[in-house]
Amino acid sequence: MSAPAKDRFTGLDTLALVLELRALVRARLDKVFDSPRGGMDLAFRIPGTGRRTLRLVPGRYGALLVDTEEREEGLTAFARELRRLLSGAVLEQVADPAGERYLDLRLRRGDVPEPLELAVEFFGTGNLVVVRNGTVVAVLHPRAWAHRTLRIGSPYKPPPERRNPWKLGGPELAATLQASSTDLVTTLAARLSLGGPLAEEWLARAGLTASSPASVDSMPNADRLVQAGKELLEELGSTPGGFLYRRGPELLDLEPVAARRWRSDPTVEEARFPTFSLAAQEYFSHSLPSEEETLARDPRREELLRQRTQQAQAIHALEDESERLRQQAETILARYPEVEAGLARLASEGPGPIVELDLDGVRLPLRLDRSPRQSAQLLFDERKRVLLKLDGARAARGGTDAELSGPSGPPSTARARPPSLPTGKPLWFERYRWFYSSEGVLVIGGRDAASNDRIVKRYLGPKDRYVHADLHGAASVVVKQPENQEGAIGEGTMREAGQWAVAYSKAWRAGRGGADAFWVESEQVSKTPASGEFVARGSWVVNGTKHLLRDLPMELALGRVAVEGGNRWTVAPLSAIRARGTAEILLRPGEERLRLDLERELARSLSVSRDVLQSLLPAGGISVERLRGGAEGKGEPAA
Repeated sequence: MSAPAKDRFTGLDTLALVLELRALVRARLDKVFDSPRGGMDLAFRIPGTGRRTLRLVPGRYGALLVDTEEREEGLTAFARELRRLLSGAVLEQVADPAGERYLDLRLRRGDVPEPLELAVEFFGTGNLVVVRNGTVVAVLHPRAWAHRTLRIGSPYKPPPERRNPWKLGGPELAATLQASSTDLVTTLAARLSLGGPLAEEWLARAGLTASSPASVDSMPNADRLVQAGKELLEELGSTPGGFLYRRGPELLDLEPVAARRWRSDPTVEEARFPTFSLAAQEYFSHSLPSEEETLARDPRREELLRQRTQQAQAIHALEDESERLRQQAETILARYPEVEAGLARLASEGPGPIVELDLDGVRLPLRLDRSPRQSAQLLFDERKRVLLKLDGARAARGGTDAELSGPSGPPSTARARPPSLPTGKPLWFERYRWFYSSEGVLVIGGRDAASNDRIVKRYLGPKDRYVHADLHGAASVVVKQPENQEGAIGEGTMREAGQWAVAYSKAWRAGRGGADAFWVESEQVSKTPASGEFVARGSWVVNGTKHLLRDLPMELALGRVAVEGGNRWTVAPLSAIRARGTAEILLRPGEERLRLDLERELARSLSVSRDVLQSLLPAGGISVERLRGGAEGKGEPAA
């Protein structure tokens, strides 16, 4: 597996920036400005050296630059507040990030007795927080989670700590590898929170194959990784340089050390910079739109782009929250005796009802009035709610993408996203899930409760059919009778529609191999409940006989089909895609914790954006099987 191009700092990048910033200690912060490419610019004056600017783009990167830019004095409200709080402060300390993508600066003003803490998050959607005396006094993005609140006036809690990958010993790392059911690169990227690029680099330095099973030879591999990690930190030194990697015009990677993982690729060129920050600014400036590019957009498109950015930020935050909850719950169950002992100790120390146990850097929220197993179940339940929100956020982003992919094309960035196919104008049914059956019949389905209501109210015609998985909460599916065509819709279409319906139901996330569905005529569907009953939004009452579709396989294909003069990606039964296009991937339920890495790999290998993929794929884990085919073939299982 090859990691996608870096889109934000890794823990190693953050450490490189920290090493550069430590040369600034005792520098005085002069003013704060809005950065022309998003984020904040902190202008420092250093006696005998001159001015330096610390550029901070939360959720992306930071860079320490020589201050040569002329700036307008017009400021956003947040920049004005930062200037009020921080101007004149002296930088006293830059904390060790301990492998995290988290920058922690301590500053002190002569007129304020307590020091100020400036915390910058480069992970997830990113954030910037100012803390005084343990209380949040400014925050870029106010947020609240179950166990952490970032609002002005609230007590400040830093992000949950994870294990420091640079401090792991061989036995502890071996235990992590042994417990994994996936490959090395996925294990390091997810379980140690390294991210794909850094995980691949670490493995390359250890001489290990990224796709090898993590649990095989775990102890010798762990020893090699520990040694490679030490050598990497030694090479980083105290004054990191910068290294950019590109293939033709495309920037691929940014590193504070010479990357080993690109050496075997003759198409990749390396460029060296005197400081890591200069390389970081060069790399990330190509992925962030300039002020001029922003102003050149038309108002409606600009609104959609802002909406899309907010949706992407929400998705990243929900993904991070889901992973944190999963890790906490699984740690409680995996180390039950230690958690039980820790809970008993905490219960004797003070009141609850919620306490926090630190277990090797993983902070576990526990209830004193519940057993550890019950606390773990509460975390799993909370994660289910987060995953439901994540499904909704992905569906909303898919709708925004469909509206953006008009004649003017997808959002423009200097480092272009992969082409997303569809080509041509968006069609009305692309607001929903859709496919064409092998008999050429259009099938549409809802993405959420609102669209489940809408497709039935607006699009279920007199000759159409309604399909539903035989499970509560599944999507409403409408099979459209083709225009100018008489006679019943074929049995093949109904089986494909039923298979599609069960795949977009809870059965997929549950990992079932198959499920049942049913279909009825349009006149059998209504919103009129029986006396004393209530019909929830997105649900419908079905009257009369149901035509059962039994033992439908839990399997779909991802491919491109020809629709009204354009090629479009869709997910549908394999037979349906083969009838009018090319199937690329066969999809079945899989492990949910591997989904993000599989999405990234699919996006990279198919040259399709992750936004499009997420709008198409069923909710839950996926497993993939690549199909042979190509331009002439219809997609056959690869040998």
